[in-house]
Amino acid sequence: MWRLARLLVIVAASGCAAPPHDPLATPMDLCADVTVLAGSGDEPRREPWMRQGKMILFADGTVLADLGPTVNTRTRPGLARTLYQKQVRQMWDLARSLGFASPELADFDGNPELVEAGEGELVYLMTFSADQRRWTFVRRCPAKDGPDEATATWVKAMAEAAFLRELPADQGTPIRYDFGPDPYAWFRKPGA
Repeated sequence: MWRLARLLVIVAASGCAAPPHDPLATPMDLCADVTVLAGSGDEPRREPWMRQGKMILFADGTVLADLGPTVNTRTRPGLARTLYQKQVRQMWDLARSLGFASPELADFDGNPELVEAGEGELVYLMTFSADQRRWTFVRRCPAKDGPDEATATWVKAMAEAAFLRELPADQGTPIRYDFGPDPYAWFRKPGA
């Protein structure tokens, strides 16, 4: 009887123990934020990773994204898509392999909202939140040259996750949404 009681206590106690922490697992509070700021004086690029914009990835797979000259660090873009958890893990593994998953390697500790791009310059602000910590990387480069390889790889992956594609060569950058033909055209007199 006592053996059975001891066995039940051991089994119950083993079920209460916390699972071991896997350092390679995707953090439950993951948030990856990329803001691209483009300075004046350079013609707009067609590649989404070299245009002014913002992309955010959350741990639940939600991806927010927006491109345009009015987008900045304070912009909260709209929903672009939702990734599967496997894809979120792949994104975190990519960030880890590029060195962006280590807070110790972060090179910026100021307020990202105060960062501005100079003339003919691109600024990449990459902010990560995981395991109740927040860190930021800032990369500056001439707009004609583009970012370093690690930054380019990460920002391209974020753009692809948000379904942002490169504009075709024969298409200019969009200025406004097309709402279709004028619904009041048939009310007007001909020639007016």
